[in-house]
Amino acid sequence: MPRSKSETIWHWKKRGLIYDDYDALYEVYIKTMECQHCQTEFTKNNKRCLDHDHTTGLFRKIVCNRCNNQDIYIRFPNGYTEQDRKEYLQEYHRANKQKIKEYKKEYYQKNKQKLSEQEKQKIECECGSIVCRSDIAQHKRTKKHTEYLNNI
Repeated sequence: MPRSKSETIWHWKKRGLIYDDYDALYEVYIKTMECQHCQTEFTKNNKRCLDHDHTTGLFRKIVCNRCNNQDIYIRFPNGYTEQDRKEYLQEYHRANKQKIKEYKKEYYQKNKQKLSEQEKQKIECECGSIVCRSDIAQHKRTKKHTEYLNNI
């Protein structure tokens, strides 16, 4: 269900957008029918986004989901080739992989004791055996577990 005008403006303010005349900006937003960067027509699946600088709060452009999510129009303000886009996305994903890796490492360091206790926790397998949580995958390859599955 589409947002009303007041809900949309409230959402912009909540996200940190700073603008003098929100009503006028809303009218421009509603009347914009294509991405102001890649000229892709807005459809139900490719909805418009009002992009702003998250540091300053200032309005930038009305863009499609793809341009907004990938910030391609900021990196390539005069347009981009498909090769530029591929290289940018590879770099973007590589950076995110590194961030996730660092987060997991940090999480593990903070919760090392808790995770260790969980791995040692005994659980009952469907075949009736009681095994450590960390050994369940290995247990499921044992003769006892295999025979249980064959007898079901």
